[in-house]
Amino acid sequence: MVFAPSIDALADNQTESSGAALQEVVVTAERRQEDLQKASLTIEVLSGGQLASAGVSNPADLTTVTTGVDIGEGGVNDQIFIRGVGSFAYSPLSTPGVAFNVDGIYVGRPDGIGSNFYDIERVEVLKGPQGTLYGRNANGGSINVITNEPQLGNFSGYVNTEFGNYDLTHVDGAVNVPLGGISALRGAFNVVYRNGYLSDGTDDDVQQAGRLRYKLVPNDVFSLMLNGDYSHLGGNGPGSVWLPRPPGADPWEATTSPASNAYLHSLLPLGPLVDSQIPDSYQNSSFYNFSARADWKTPIGTLTVLPAFRHAEINALTYNGLRYTEKELDEQRTLEARLGDSGSHLTWVLGGYYFDESNGGTINVFQSDILQNYLIGYSPDTRSYAAFGQTTVTLLPRLRLIAGGRYTYEKDELSGAINNLATTPTSVIEAFGGRHGFSGITYKGGLEFDLAAANMLYATYSSGFKSGGFSQTVAPLNVFQPEKLYALEVGSRNRFFNNRLQINISGYHWLYKNLQDQRVNFDPLGNVNFITYNSGDATISGGDLEFIARPIDTDMVAASVEYAHSRYDSYWFQTPAPLFQATSSGCRITGPYAPGASLPYIDSDGNGTNIDPLPIVVGNCAGMQVARVPEWTGTGSYDHVFTLSGHGSIDAGLRLKFSSARWLNIDFVPAERAGGYALLDADVYYRTEDGHWVVGLFGRNLANRAYYTGGLEQTFVGGLFAANIGAPRTYGLNARYAFGP
Repeated sequence: MVFAPSIDALADNQTESSGAALQEVVVTAERRQEDLQKASLTIEVLSGGQLASAGVSNPADLTTVTTGVDIGEGGVNDQIFIRGVGSFAYSPLSTPGVAFNVDGIYVGRPDGIGSNFYDIERVEVLKGPQGTLYGRNANGGSINVITNEPQLGNFSGYVNTEFGNYDLTHVDGAVNVPLGGISALRGAFNVVYRNGYLSDGTDDDVQQAGRLRYKLVPNDVFSLMLNGDYSHLGGNGPGSVWLPRPPGADPWEATTSPASNAYLHSLLPLGPLVDSQIPDSYQNSSFYNFSARADWKTPIGTLTVLPAFRHAEINALTYNGLRYTEKELDEQRTLEARLGDSGSHLTWVLGGYYFDESNGGTINVFQSDILQNYLIGYSPDTRSYAAFGQTTVTLLPRLRLIAGGRYTYEKDELSGAINNLATTPTSVIEAFGGRHGFSGITYKGGLEFDLAAANMLYATYSSGFKSGGFSQTVAPLNVFQPEKLYALEVGSRNRFFNNRLQINISGYHWLYKNLQDQRVNFDPLGNVNFITYNSGDATISGGDLEFIARPIDTDMVAASVEYAHSRYDSYWFQTPAPLFQATSSGCRITGPYAPGASLPYIDSDGNGTNIDPLPIVVGNCAGMQVARVPEWTGTGSYDHVFTLSGHGSIDAGLRLKFSSARWLNIDFVPAERAGGYALLDADVYYRTEDGHWVVGLFGRNLANRAYYTGGLEQTFVGGLFAANIGAPRTYGLNARYAFGP
């Protein structure tokens, strides 16, 4: 994946548009350094400069620069999906289905990843299960953020400024300080202030962050890296818009506007009973993290140890079809140790992983005192243990065998209660909790074959595991089971014409089993609740094609296209018949089924009868396209360098992202069917001959296209959808000064 030259790359005088050939890209996706063109997996790599050029400042922005990736927001939680596999995270009881890692450290909370996008070396997007090498729940893939390391003997730095519409002011920078000949310190900072895209000021960006990294290399056999960072997210936070759109409304008109509230109240029979949504959203969350990495070269291999501690304090109020207030304190401790070696005939790694997370807080879900005003208190604790290993063995001069496996055991504990704030005094309407253990074995096997020095074929078969957990309700819906993914992939990586042309192609076939979906429903006690279900199975098949060409030294053309054919093989849900709204689902509905009656399916716990105290209806969504999976996605770019003899250069680029239609959520109502879209970006930069100064102009989503990334159906008004919406047209000015070698 290559974009127009970034202001970071230009300032470092290492523009991707210069030089006679495509550069080698080194990745660590398989826990070792290797050339990207030698990696037998589907991966997109984005440099820090490419991310800056595309305006990526949070995880949701990755949707606009990758294929097959869909990232929305549930409150302040990032919902990451790769080819439809992920997590519809709203509740703190939700866990990611795509692993998010920063400098090798797994981030377990989906509300703790948004402030890491500065001073980045690269981001690796791995597609497909990473069950043998990565921490818990790398079922659909992994997103790895790698920040810039301190460099020994190098005093350098930069300051970058960006100004744009919506009162954007963005300043970031870094300084690298050598400390003698064996150590160095790198400090980086990021400050962003931007007004909101929505009419009530939500979807703004207010953040402050800083990071310190210290590197010590006393000799050839040992190195130590120490990391610490702090960040704060403020402002109004995320917002949403109604779909269908209220008559005459602008696409970015928030659900809290007077016109949006009038529209909500006009929808009978229950719309008038939902309280008006008011523009009082806020976000005030803080994070700090400490980690270390020690590498010791032993006679049999390199031993790597990574201890880490992460602390998050979440305080936010958002509207996602309802008023949602979250206060949370989360602490995460992890330890990973691995021993491995990489040689010409044998590459191997063995390791162990420990994850310990304690969490506590409250959620207030408010629609009105008549319908729902719940305060949910919770205290979940999770411990996960894993042992893993993977090896690549040369069988013949051009043929290699891949084999790996992982065993994971997870223990979950939960206590909590739902309180009804609409009563006087407040009443406890439901207590929940318990203890449960989950375990799984995942594996990977495959072959690699070199057709030539720059041409490789590969085939792999692998599995992924996402642990089960607890919902905030009572039996039989309090425990959901693990989900698994089985993936067959074949591909080829190629370079031609002295590294001027790169063509990578791959095909995949995924079997997605016992998938976990979250939906608002009525629980066994008749309370409106947010529950995780094991809804069924799905098949997702398709392919990727990546093309990069440098026909002449000053031009680069790149394109990536992904195709995905996805269908639910089975997908069932149930809800109490007296409370069901026909407009709330687009699936086939049968019933009602009386208490004790046989149902048309057997759930993940082996139950095939209605054990609820009320008659229920059953929905069958088999055959539907999997939610969050467009059939087609793609990106393209063209960039050109105009050399000004003796006066530097001008670098200009165009970028395109497109997506076909998809379902935004699992209710399959018409409002959740988002149409296809195409986004066009452009930028132009002037760079001085010495590379120290770069100034430029940028424009993103130039056609001002409204596109949607997720959302939630209104609980009491079937068919009304509170959607996340992408950024409108933005434009502005960059200026950067860099010093040092």
